[in-house]
Amino acid sequence: MTRVAVIGGGHNGLVCACFLADAGLDVTVFEANTTAGGCIWTEHLPSGHRLERGAIDHGMILGIAAELGLARFGLEYAFRDVSVGAGFGDGVRLLFHKDLSTTLEGFDGIDPGDVEGYERLAGLGAALLGMMDAFTTPPSTAQIAELGPIAGFDPLRTVLASAEKVVGAHVADPHLAAALTMYGAFSQIPPWLPGSGLFGLLLAGSHGHGAGRPVGGSVQLVNALVGALESAGGKIRTDAAVESVDRSGAKSRITTAQGDTSSFDLVVSALDVVRTSRLMAEPVPELDEVARMVTSGSLNVAEFKVDLALSTEAEPGRFGHPEALWLLQQHPGSMARSFGEIAAGIHPSEAAMLWASPSALDPSAAPDGGGVAWLSTFVPARPRDGEWTEAAMSRHAERVIDGYRAITGESLEDRIVDLRVAGPVDWEKRTGARFGNPNHIDMTIDQMFSLRPGAGRGHRTAVPWLYLTGAGTFPGGGLSGLPGKNAAMTVLADLGRRGSRRAGFSTISALLRGWRLYRSLRKR
Repeated sequence: MTRVAVIGGGHNGLVCACFLADAGLDVTVFEANTTAGGCIWTEHLPSGHRLERGAIDHGMILGIAAELGLARFGLEYAFRDVSVGAGFGDGVRLLFHKDLSTTLEGFDGIDPGDVEGYERLAGLGAALLGMMDAFTTPPSTAQIAELGPIAGFDPLRTVLASAEKVVGAHVADPHLAAALTMYGAFSQIPPWLPGSGLFGLLLAGSHGHGAGRPVGGSVQLVNALVGALESAGGKIRTDAAVESVDRSGAKSRITTAQGDTSSFDLVVSALDVVRTSRLMAEPVPELDEVARMVTSGSLNVAEFKVDLALSTEAEPGRFGHPEALWLLQQHPGSMARSFGEIAAGIHPSEAAMLWASPSALDPSAAPDGGGVAWLSTFVPARPRDGEWTEAAMSRHAERVIDGYRAITGESLEDRIVDLRVAGPVDWEKRTGARFGNPNHIDMTIDQMFSLRPGAGRGHRTAVPWLYLTGAGTFPGGGLSGLPGKNAAMTVLADLGRRGSRRAGFSTISALLRGWRLYRSLRKR
């Protein structure tokens, strides 16, 4: 039986391991932390509040969860009608429902031309998202260019343009445009940066899919993946940081920080390519070259999280709909402008943040009468005015809470039972990635599609026994599980195993299918 080591127990590593174990391979996952999950991080407080320190909304991974049958292991999702809300300091509120028609009908104060423009963006975005899910081999920009303009849109120009330019070509309303570009900017890419065009389509393209939140917290996804892995005969070792990978003959020897060693036929690394190259006992020149070329943290952007345990139910102030994920900005474009300040090492001068309430859909997240609020914003990974000390973290948490009040009109100070703060240093300790970058390597245009992570081999590497998965591979970051599944399909295809039903699906066929879908949407 083929033995496979998966290095890294984040959700992509676990997804990859589950598919491989289901196909009959002998799989062991090595995780450095005491618990698996990576950016999925649920914490229970003595007060009875349950905080989602990491990811909260589960979208594209829902299909993979169904495919792996994770409901068998207790995974249950709560869903909502209003997926996303956008709120501004001037009181303007926009609601984005799961249903596109309901969303369009709710745009009362928006110019009809902008409503039509949003509908066009929704069609294009839906086609592109469907295309991303359709192939396992990342396309090159040359293949995208070969498609040529379709139904008035040029795929290559859309990919290479900025999100602001793509959105601005269809929507002039400043609040609606700011909501669209802000949603895409949580890939940690400025919406004014060339090559961010696809990110401007993410919100409009999400109708009909929606996102769920696991009942009992996001950790339930991790628990279910571990359950599925072990049910299929796989194993997971926590507190087992891999120190080196040494290939001797037909076997790869994995050595942990504790000095334990074990041998495997194949290795799949869910770490970024830089950390993977450093694990190799013998240099792999091509891998080292890719590691030298990739960048992480080049824009100086890092996440700053504030999680609040409240004595009352959590509400996004005057905006209502606490079940939604809220895009909050002091002014239209506050998020876009903050990226320039962050690049210079300066804390943003205008408030912009994501807000959500884990307790709004799942009352078990808080004691009776209480609530939980989840706040996420961006800060400089390397501040110009010094290091991220405990005092600096505390001061910025106060700024975030003050900014929340300025946008929503709601004061939280007298209702805070407890709080937790996570900044760049905390995320780096949690994930091991540079500045805690959840994408592993930056999602800039030079590191996307077939250039992610840079060797042009997809999930394969220059040596036939080593594969890559995780957020640093195609299609990138976010809670999708697609890098994990695609890597598993690649391994199975190379082994000639069944189960790789989509591994042979050609890139160009997937692209054409996606654009045919878009063209059909234009004819509605």
